[in-house]
Amino acid sequence: MFFRGLMKILLSILLSLFVLASCTKKAPEIVSIQGEVFGAYYIVKYRGDLDREKFKYELGEFFKDFNSAFSTYQKDSVISIFNQEPANKRIIVSVEFIELLKIAKKLFQQTDGAFDPTLGPVIKAWGFGGGAEKKIPSAIELKNAMELVGFNYIQWDEKEVSVWKTKDGVQLDVNAFAPGFAADLVGKLLEKHKITNYMVDMSGEFVVRGDKGNGLAWIIGIEKPSENYQEAVQEILTLENQAIATSGNYRQFFNEKGEKLSHILDPRTGRPVDNNIASASAIAETSAEADAWGTAMMILGEKGIPLAQKHGVKVFLLKASGPNKFDEMMTDNFKAHLIKAK
Repeated sequence: MFFRGLMKILLSILLSLFVLASCTKKAPEIVSIQGEVFGAYYIVKYRGDLDREKFKYELGEFFKDFNSAFSTYQKDSVISIFNQEPANKRIIVSVEFIELLKIAKKLFQQTDGAFDPTLGPVIKAWGFGGGAEKKIPSAIELKNAMELVGFNYIQWDEKEVSVWKTKDGVQLDVNAFAPGFAADLVGKLLEKHKITNYMVDMSGEFVVRGDKGNGLAWIIGIEKPSENYQEAVQEILTLENQAIATSGNYRQFFNEKGEKLSHILDPRTGRPVDNNIASASAIAETSAEADAWGTAMMILGEKGIPLAQKHGVKVFLLKASGPNKFDEMMTDNFKAHLIKAK
């Protein structure tokens, strides 16, 4: 399953938990579709004249195609075939595959390498992401793995719609932002059906367009860091015509001689981050970009806030300051989205 082992923070839709005092008018009916996919879940909500069952079937076909392109757990997927090919061997891919690579390149450059989807060999060296035994790699194992990391090794031709690597052994692992990209594509499917008011939640990576009706914004929750899913809500916020994604480091880790090691690895060092950032949320125009920035901010920490602001990305960090205690840090433009229900 595609995202099994990818421990993203699940943001909760809080419509049943929080009611805004200003919601005096009854909103138009919202169609809701949900299910399991990629080892996790999806929720789609929309307003408009679109048959629910027909669209649910369309979603099922989309998920199959998406998995066939991007699943590193499926041996015959396009990305798995690419990973097995030698240097300079071109393979024909889809337009969406190239689009995902272009987003990756943009984020690789904007984050100064803190986001790098060629980190796969290092992830495997630590035993994360594939069901292997978690362990601290030897110096030589880590060195060999790091020699295969670098998004500049990935090349493509948009006219030919082909992709290749310039070094043997280089691999792509897009799990860090593929859920967000899937959410964006589901949004595009809705828009093909003339649906302009919707919310897509792909295992906690959101994209919203329009509103719920009567001018009411979509309401999203940011989960409080906990080893148990959806135990408590840290903050709630409104979102309109944007996307949000959250990454965290408190559910997938292992202990080595009393030291808790995170599954969040820094592509620049190949080692787990150690900055006490428990979770990072990012608001961007697309869910793929928000997803990638959330991952990058886990690595960059509070030092990355000026960098995010420079690129117009709104970020919200929770830094552990004690047992079940977290300090909130955010860009100024993130504050406008928060709803203070305390």
